[in-house]
Amino acid sequence: MLKRIFKYTWPPAIVAVIIFYLCCLIPTNDIPDIELDFFIPTDKIVHFVMYFGLSVVASFNYIYDRKGKIIILKLVAFAILVPIVYGGLIEILQAEYFSGRSGDWYDFLADVLGSLSTLPFSLWFRHYLLNRELEEVL
Repeated sequence: MLKRIFKYTWPPAIVAVIIFYLCCLIPTNDIPDIELDFFIPTDKIVHFVMYFGLSVVASFNYIYDRKGKIIILKLVAFAILVPIVYGGLIEILQAEYFSGRSGDWYDFLADVLGSLSTLPFSLWFRHYLLNRELEEVL
């Protein structure tokens, strides 16, 4: 049982640690200021991409390990909802415990949107694996 849990969690855990490091431990002065002429602030795009990456790693790892035969509720719970809760906790930690950092509702919104946007890609990947397995049988 413990071996199976570790099998599902180590890739997303590595990504989660990297996100924690980027969001909480790097001083804001050390973060390069990238100015893009875009209507969405760059830091929100970075949050979106980080949580998209976390959710896509979690979901693809689960789907691949199960060869596409997944429980959708588990996929949503562990690959979408857990990263969303994690993003919220990081924003709270930034606001309360890390000097030089602040929690931001828009950062959290970017985290949520990044995680939610992986769902169509995850379902496509599942479909791809199931079709590949079907082709191998035929």
